[in-house]
Amino acid sequence: MLAIVTDSTCALTRHEAELLGVEVIPMTYIVDGRRLREQPLGENGEYAEMLQKASSASTEAVRTLAFAKAFQRQLKAGNDVLCLTISSRLSGTYRSAVEAAKICNGPRGEGDVRVEVVDSWCTAGALEFLVRRACRLAREGQPLSAVVADLLASRAAQDVVFSVPDMAILRSSGRLGAVRRSLGTVLNRYPVMHLSEGAVEPLCRARGTRGVARAMVDAVPEGATQFIISHFGMRGLEIQHLMLALRDRFPHATVHVKDGGPVLAVNIGVGSMGLAWSF
Repeated sequence: MLAIVTDSTCALTRHEAELLGVEVIPMTYIVDGRRLREQPLGENGEYAEMLQKASSASTEAVRTLAFAKAFQRQLKAGNDVLCLTISSRLSGTYRSAVEAAKICNGPRGEGDVRVEVVDSWCTAGALEFLVRRACRLAREGQPLSAVVADLLASRAAQDVVFSVPDMAILRSSGRLGAVRRSLGTVLNRYPVMHLSEGAVEPLCRARGTRGVARAMVDAVPEGATQFIISHFGMRGLEIQHLMLALRDRFPHATVHVKDGGPVLAVNIGVGSMGLAWSF
């Protein structure tokens, strides 16, 4: 059998992970010196309020040992392992998983590799869609090599568009990529960004929350049928505007609204929102 492992930025609930058979490795965030493990969706308490009151907040990648232990458990159960991680350009988690795979695969020949790691180039809802795709292929009996090849081919079509209320937090996270330092919120105009091969890149500026919602939906390719809206903290009016814009352009699509979790909120800010899609 093929086991799927991922990190907690995919924002699955505990029940969803159990139904899919996915092992989710928690990432860590540090608030005013206190280290906290990110829990499944809905189990992180009032993290938004805590972050808003914090003097300092940062995140840590999943450690190599955590991945190695998960991989070894699956190998002992007789499973091959596929690990899908948050973009390597957003976190060191991918690098940790690769190092763990080297440890677990050992000095075997190429044909004997039983643990593979795929950089998703994304996170949040887009990572969830890729995880679900991997699970579907695994249930169909596809071997590890075939699932890896499929994900490497399909990840380029997977994207996340998002907007933040304050660029200062995103700048301080060091994850802006090639985004101009001058890009920010000016006169009620907000930046809309996306992940290009895993790196944050600008799309446009939009005026007001309705304009941001329309710009995010306009970035979606034709043919999308499923969406995940990610919010970070309390759901506000901006989420309603995004829902309305989606319903207007994609009236028959399936739309889920989910909390994006504290780790991503630390890096993009409470009050941000994201949109991911699948076909």
